Amino acid sequence: MKSKLLHIRNEATPAVIDLLESVTLGTNGAQYRHLDTRNRINEADKPVFLSIERNNTTLANITFCQRGDAWYIRYFAFDNRFQSTGSKKSNGNNMIKREIESFFQDAIANEKVKSFYAYIDPKNVKSLWMAENFGFKTISQVATQTFSRVIPKSSNRLEKLEFTQEVASFIRAAFFEQDYYFEAQMKPPFYGLRDENGELIAIVKITIANWEIKRLPGKTGGLLTKVIPLIPRLNKLIRPKKHTFVVPDCVWAKNNNPHLVEELFNGILHLEKRNLIIWWVDVNDDLYKTVGSKVKWGLLHKMIGVSHAHVVERTGNSSIENKIKPVFTAGFDFI
Repeated sequence: MKSKLLHIRNEATPAVIDLLESVTLGTNGAQYRHLDTRNRINEADKPVFLSIERNNTTLANITFCQRGDAWYIRYFAFDNRFQSTGSKKSNGNNMIKREIESFFQDAIANEKVKSFYAYIDPKNVKSLWMAENFGFKTISQVATQTFSRVIPKSSNRLEKLEFTQEVASFIRAAFFEQDYYFEAQMKPPFYGLRDENGELIAIVKITIANWEIKRLPGKTGGLLTKVIPLIPRLNKLIRPKKHTFVVPDCVWAKNNNPHLVEELFNGILHLEKRNLIIWWVDVNDDLYKTVGSKVKWGLLHKMIGVSHAHVVERTGNSSIENKIKPVFTAGFDFI
């Protein structure tokens, strides 16, 4: 595909990095900005940067991670002059739409890509615009589940792990059959619980993330970001200027035991000297379905509950499949 506006690269330009670092995510709900973007770009698995540029200015960027014949949409960002992208009346919108649609069509027609997939906030106008205008269909939902402790409890059964064959075998057995399973981001640290016989009874991979929170969900979300730093206990869980938290994925517990999940999460917060975990997990994940109502998730969960993101997909097949299997969720894809 030839285009004067469209540029495809395997490395991010300074202009793309500046654009991605400036983006505030969310529209009508929570609003936040990633503070680790520059590092995350360098950690992306087989990235492709699709940029629309005019007059030496980067107007928009979509960053993909190539995972075999499935491409994950990692970033979807626009210059501030195109923040009206959710509006179908924008001329800039129409120009960008034509360029992006041509890319999607060519990639699938040439059988380079069998499917594109992404996670979108249903309250985010720009994300919905992408899904509606480029033929993406919702195939599942991901829960945003918080686990918070003001004073986390330690566990003498907790152990820091590498991605050994032992760890890999448990993770593959638990997640290999899930849609979009991949291992490119399975980098340490991992944590595990061992029983008295030395056998692993729970496993998780973690990443530390840093956000700037502009507002929290709900009608008083903007006010809360100003008030929370003044409230004891709560100000340990949420720090709007630099909100640091633990992101787990590949969470496995023997027999889907909720007590093991609670011990595992508590112990990690204690060792990492953190107070908050945010777990993104498909609502159909067996472990999450089993433990969801049985774990004491903490104060922040009582305040904001669980929010959901849509898992959307575009394939070359026009028919809509009924998805039964959950979608594999990696923490990297959300931070």
